[in-house]
Amino acid sequence: MNETRTTNTSQNTYLTDNTGARDLLLKANAAHGGNKLDKIKTMRFSAAIMGVKAISYIDIPDDRMRIELWDNNTMTSIEQLEADKGWRWFNNTKAPMPVERVAEMKSTFYSGLLGLRKPAINKMEVVNMQQLNSIYSVLCKLDGNDYIFAINHQNQLVAEANKTSGRTSVSVLSDLRTVNGIVIPFNEVVTTGIQKLGIQYDSFEINPSFNADSWDEPASI
Repeated sequence: MNETRTTNTSQNTYLTDNTGARDLLLKANAAHGGNKLDKIKTMRFSAAIMGVKAISYIDIPDDRMRIELWDNNTMTSIEQLEADKGWRWFNNTKAPMPVERVAEMKSTFYSGLLGLRKPAINKMEVVNMQQLNSIYSVLCKLDGNDYIFAINHQNQLVAEANKTSGRTSVSVLSDLRTVNGIVIPFNEVVTTGIQKLGIQYDSFEINPSFNADSWDEPASI
């Protein structure tokens, strides 16, 4: 039997009942697409990161992710995750990705919207839930990393945070739009330490097919 303990500090309520926390994650899952969200295997999206064009590819079953930055029609850099390793390309030079950055990119599969998939929820340890005014935050853990989901009274994800390799990143999410039955935030403000990045997403493709060319290294390497 789960015991619920509640501590009040002003308008801040700390709840240790992880069953209730998991139920809230499942409600958020339903609000953001439910079964359609759960069935995401691959994604491709484009965005402007502080005005710079970015195109990203995600392949969840194969633990692969690629982020390309573009200047007009010219690719200027790549970061690519391949399971437990990765590489970077910049100025026609390829180099191994630092271990810390590999961990950060891997955390994408359990952060934010993708962290609300039932396969992700089932894999993580749901630790507790905290209420601040009308927002609930749920803390989860996996492989030594912390994942926090901030959910409003409509069961919508409005912010998320993760702590990976000792580095904490916080994202505030807004501009919710429905794509193929999945409710996706199209605006994100990411704060890591003193650095703040604004991301405006342009488009999302759900479960696109990728071929080998999608993961190729630039011909100049």
